[in-house]
Amino acid sequence: MSKFNTIDVWNMTYGSKTEVYDYAGRLMKKSACGNPNSDFFPTLDHIRPLAKGGADVLDNIALCHRDTNEEKADNFPHWKTNGRRFHAKRKKGSRTGYIIVED
Repeated sequence: MSKFNTIDVWNMTYGSKTEVYDYAGRLMKKSACGNPNSDFFPTLDHIRPLAKGGADVLDNIALCHRDTNEEKADNFPHWKTNGRRFHAKRKKGSRTGYIIVED
């Protein structure tokens, strides 16, 4: 569980955009924020999971589609989702921030 909420992270990341694709290529819609029954439901994912020492900071959070988040689960630093392979790379100069890179 994060101290951040999905709509706030959406607004900080995407501004007024109403539709975007997550890093794995899945469509998310701003109107689906807070609606887990939607096919376009965006979620907050800790890139380095809290269970594996990750921090609840914006630099460690990716907004991604529910299915992407479920497929990634607690896998770190390598995982596969939506048929593609990814890994986490620490942000330069940060101890807690990560970026997602496709293999």
